[in-house]
Amino acid sequence: MTELTNGILNAEPVLPMDLVGWGTLLLAVLVTVVWLVYLYR
Repeated sequence: MTELTNGILNAEPVLPMDLVGWGTLLLAVLVTVVWLVYLYR
C-alpha cells in the first residue's frame, strides 16, 4: 500500500461511528413506524 492509502485508513473518521450507528437505527425505526401507520390507516 502507498503512504497516502495508509494515512487515509489510519485517520480518524470524520463522524463518530457510534453516533452514526444509533442515528441509522433511529431512522430505520422511524421509517418502519411511519410505513406501518400508512399501511394500517
